[in-house]
Amino acid sequence: MQTHLNIRGLVIRETALHDADKLIDLLTENGIRTVQAKSARKQGSKYGAVTQLFAYGDFCLRCSSGKYYLDSAVSLNLFYGLRNDLEALALASYFSELIRRTMTDQPQPQLLRLFLLSLHHLSEHSRPAALVKSIFELRLMTELGVMPDLLCCKECLTFLPEHPVLRIQQADLICRDCNPVPEPDELDVPQAVLHAARHVVFSEYNKLFQFRLKGQSAEIFSQYAERYLLERLGMNFPTLKFYHQLADSSIAPQ
Repeated sequence: MQTHLNIRGLVIRETALHDADKLIDLLTENGIRTVQAKSARKQGSKYGAVTQLFAYGDFCLRCSSGKYYLDSAVSLNLFYGLRNDLEALALASYFSELIRRTMTDQPQPQLLRLFLLSLHHLSEHSRPAALVKSIFELRLMTELGVMPDLLCCKECLTFLPEHPVLRIQQADLICRDCNPVPEPDELDVPQAVLHAARHVVFSEYNKLFQFRLKGQSAEIFSQYAERYLLERLGMNFPTLKFYHQLADSSIAPQ
C-alpha cells in the first residue's frame, strides 16, 4: 500500500483543528483530498502560507488509515492580489463553493485548470471581476457536461441570427423572428454576447479569457451565465449572495 503521495493542488477550504492544526481541502487533477496539516496555524509555521486559502503548491502527503497528513509542501502561487481585494476574494470563495458542491469522484483535471486561470485574472486584475465570474460559470457548466447548445437557431438553423435569443430552460439558441413572443426564461442578446458565450463553451483553455465585453453586452452576458448555472444546478449559494452584496454596495451612489 502506498504510504506517501506527491500531488499538486490548490487549497479551496481550510478548517481549524485542535489548538494549532488545520484541515485543508486540496483541489487536484484527481479530485479533492482532505489533508491534516499539523501545527500549520502556529505563528511562524513554515507551512502556514502554503496551506492558506487559495494557495497553489506541491504537496507531499503521508497516508495512514485512510487519512492524509501533510509531510511537506512548496508553494507555487499564493495569488497575493486576492488578499487586498474583497470582491475578488468573495468571487474566489464562490468558485470554491461551486467546485466543492459539483465535484464528482471521477478525475476532472480541467476544473483545476479553470480555477487557476480564474484566480490568476482575479489576482492580477487583468479582466473585470464580473467577466471572470461569467466565464467561470459558463465553462464550469461545459466541463460538467451541461453546456447550452449554441450552434444555431433551433428552428431555422441560422448560425448568426440578427436578433439572437438565449433560452435558459431549453439551454439553446433561437432567433426572435422564429419565436416572436418573449418568454420569462429567454434573454434577447446582442450578437456580441452570443459570440462570447460560444467562445467560452468551445475555445481552448489558452484562449478562454482572450476577449472583452463592455457596457450593456457585459451586463447581459453576466446575467445569462449566472441564470444558466443556477437553472442547471438548482442550488443556492451563500457565497454568491455575499458577492452580490459586495458588488452592489461598491456601485451604490455615495
